[in-house]
Amino acid sequence: MNGDRLNRKSLNVTSPRLQRLVDRSIDVLESLLQDREVSPLDRAAIALKILEATGSDLRQTLPSVNVNIPDSPLVLGSYVQMENFLSPSENKQALQIAIASADQFVASTTTTGAVNYRESSILYATKFPEYYKFMKGRILETLPQVLSQLKHPPFTVAEVEMQLTAHHNGGYYKIHNDSSSAKTKTRTITYVYYFYDEPKAFTGGQLRLYETELRNGVAYNKETFKTIEPINNSIVFFDSRCKHEVIPVSCNSPNFKDGRFTLNGWLRRGED
Repeated sequence: MNGDRLNRKSLNVTSPRLQRLVDRSIDVLESLLQDREVSPLDRAAIALKILEATGSDLRQTLPSVNVNIPDSPLVLGSYVQMENFLSPSENKQALQIAIASADQFVASTTTTGAVNYRESSILYATKFPEYYKFMKGRILETLPQVLSQLKHPPFTVAEVEMQLTAHHNGGYYKIHNDSSSAKTKTRTITYVYYFYDEPKAFTGGQLRLYETELRNGVAYNKETFKTIEPINNSIVFFDSRCKHEVIPVSCNSPNFKDGRFTLNGWLRRGED
């Protein structure tokens, strides 16, 4: 166990029976601290209650104990979805930018360089600087409300990353999260703004958000998930550490304008 071993002899308990109880309580404390099925507060409280029952004054008998309680696994999976995020004209402008820039999209990649893991195309924000500035402002205005609903602590936004992503027939993105590499570790909140021509010409393309457990800084997706429909003019926010995927898109139309489009990106905090 990390930290100093508890000094059993330092407890001022004269009865052999009470001493045995104290010894056993210390054993319980030490074992429970290693049990990740029990929350840190519960682990400590159980053993401390036993010690209190012996009449020991912990403030006097254990003044120098330094116990490192390991963090409980953190489970993520919440999201916020807002419909009618922009005005109809602002929503239409996003589609106009995508259509007008069709020949400037580039094939998407992953930070790991994985093959056959993602199928989509991207238009970088440098191609639409004015709309980026506008959308960035709207997102930052909304952020306090989003963090409150996600029960996420406030943070200083150091950068707002943005790209315009197009998914056409067969487009997908397998299970991943957005902050698992050295280059992406400061990504804190992910956002996805959906837009497309109506009537909708594609099916599929849902966002599947997995319940994600963080253990020792590593994200593990569970089998449970939530499916989020790509509703036109809606935006979704979630913790960038959450595992998620884009379900394959099916679209019979060969026209670029009939795809599934998103303005998506990440709110970065400052370097740790």
